[in-house]
Amino acid sequence: MEQLLTYILLFSIIIIVGLVSNKLIIPITLLLVIVGMILSFIPQFPKISIDPNLILHIFLPLLIYQISSFSSWFDFKKNIRPIALLSIGHVVFITFTVAYIVHGLIPDLGWPLCFVLGAVVSPPDDVAIVSIAQKIRFPNRVITILEGEGLLNDAAALTLFRFSIAALLTQQFSAAQTLLNFLIIVVGEILYGFLIGELLGQIRKRIKNTSLHMMASLLTPFFAYLPPLILGGSGVISTVATGFVIGHRYVTYFTPEFRLVGFAIWPMISFAINCLIFLLVGLNLRSIIDSIAPLSFNSILVYGSIIIFTVIVARFIWVFIAQVFLPRFLFPSILKKDPYPPWQFPFLISWSGMRGPISLAAALAIPILPNLGNGPNPRDLIIFFVFMLILATFLLQGLTLPWIMKVLNVKQIGEKEAYREHVNELLARKAMIKAALRWLKQYRREYNEDKLLCSQLKLAITEYRDHLADLKNRIDHHPEELEYESEANSNEENRLDIFLKTQLIEVERATLFQLWRRAKVSLTLRNKLLEKLDHRIKHLPG
Repeated sequence: MEQLLTYILLFSIIIIVGLVSNKLIIPITLLLVIVGMILSFIPQFPKISIDPNLILHIFLPLLIYQISSFSSWFDFKKNIRPIALLSIGHVVFITFTVAYIVHGLIPDLGWPLCFVLGAVVSPPDDVAIVSIAQKIRFPNRVITILEGEGLLNDAAALTLFRFSIAALLTQQFSAAQTLLNFLIIVVGEILYGFLIGELLGQIRKRIKNTSLHMMASLLTPFFAYLPPLILGGSGVISTVATGFVIGHRYVTYFTPEFRLVGFAIWPMISFAINCLIFLLVGLNLRSIIDSIAPLSFNSILVYGSIIIFTVIVARFIWVFIAQVFLPRFLFPSILKKDPYPPWQFPFLISWSGMRGPISLAAALAIPILPNLGNGPNPRDLIIFFVFMLILATFLLQGLTLPWIMKVLNVKQIGEKEAYREHVNELLARKAMIKAALRWLKQYRREYNEDKLLCSQLKLAITEYRDHLADLKNRIDHHPEELEYESEANSNEENRLDIFLKTQLIEVERATLFQLWRRAKVSLTLRNKLLEKLDHRIKHLPG
């Protein structure tokens, strides 16, 4: 009962903070961290600690699956080079850089613990970035790269974390064996993820009961995540692969009723989890400070500040040199296909390096260690350094991102992309209506002896032509004023029987999928128009 009341209290706080954040440019996740920090110092407020197993084994697979299944495989594949350089190369670079710096600052920690700290702080948190991107418009390629990085960097970081913990406990480390194990984990999880995605996709497309299908959907990330985790992997890569398989190959086979429910429930689940874990991060401030109370606070702050500076600067170095400059300098073919981006793009990617709850959960998962002589407990020290980094990057980078966007004049790029996306929506709707018209004309030719049916079809063709002409006029003159009209086809549909209505929707849906496969529409636009079609078919009589 006490835990139930605690969670009711936490979600009530989230709702109140959410109402406030609607009027601010600050994203709700950042505001929840700040509110949690304030509440942690109120004596009467219940003491709530983060359970690392809850975050790493329950929340993480749900979040990873939701993001990957709603992400575009086309965009991910198109940007695989910068994504891989960030999600793997950047994680390794930060791990080694931080380990080297910390070993110089605190030699008594030893190399294994320094690598543990480096691995823990290496992955940025894409959830924090995306929540800010919802308030301010990021350029599409930047957000694609950041989301792709967030999907895979946890896998690299958690794998390095486990190797470092093993080296700490056994006092044995082999770079060659570590690299081999890492490659085995990556390849094994990719294969398992695609296989389990295909298997579950085949099973789920046969489930017609929406409630049962939603239960299967909620279990999918755990079938993908837990077996590799039990076998010594991260589980993240397999979950990402499964999410891509389901979202790219099988979602089109699911029933319209389930798609409508899934498109509504999964973002809600992701939002609730994100809000909860960011609030918990803030609520842990008091207990973390208490744990390092016996230590020299000034020296710890100095060390923590150096670590923060190292992480921020190292990301700039990696992005500008290893990701942008070196590949194009060493391989002219890359430069030819993908010229240097505007300098604002890598700057924005570099500045979007906020750390989040996954880093804190990993730090809390470090086993209890003996004190360093008469000095501090290394576990408490690492947890405090990680919290300092999360707090500093959230406040420094998170709060300044809107201002950075304005100074870099990047917002206009995002607005132009949004305008093009709007035009693409109109063009897609135009293509769908033209396909429906072609089907109606062909159907009328086949049944030209049925006078009653032909009169209905003729009236429907006239209605579709009028709608097409209106759409063309709006595209040519005022596309920025258009919104999708879900009732646009209601007149002609009322004059047709259910069979013809269903066939017209299927023709429009098939056309939409063709446009998506030919990369004429984005995944977001595909899902938006698909949802409209699903609503139309759901409301058919009978």
